[in-house]
Amino acid sequence: MAVDTLEQTDSVPAASQDGRFQRYRVRTGMFAWMAHRLSGLALVAYLVVHVWGLRALTDRASFNELIAGYHAPIFKIGEFLLLAAVVYHALNGLRIVLIDFLGWSPNQKRLFWSLGGVAVVLIGVGGYPTIYSLVDYFFMAG
Repeated sequence: MAVDTLEQTDSVPAASQDGRFQRYRVRTGMFAWMAHRLSGLALVAYLVVHVWGLRALTDRASFNELIAGYHAPIFKIGEFLLLAAVVYHALNGLRIVLIDFLGWSPNQKRLFWSLGGVAVVLIGVGGYPTIYSLVDYFFMAG
């Protein structure tokens, strides 16, 4: 909770001085924190759906139907988003470990963008088959 002081009221616009709303400047660290939490929640949601889908293992016909349904474009998009969430969450977790245990705190922004570049490469390489199948389905299927 924010406490108004004389220094803060001089630099804060009049519209946000009423105390009900506080404007945040989303910087790299806050974005990384929010994206890490959201990707973690997405992975937990996927895990629940995945375990729910495993109930089809008890019946051969329902399992074959489930696997055939996984070839739909919506599941290919979900597969790509799952890859992106796993890669981002893992590399941001590595960034947090490097900051916490090795004291790389002054280099947080550079570390975030470096690991972000690695994430883009991993997502591009790992997601190529999914992207190719989506392009083939939507644009090349005659």
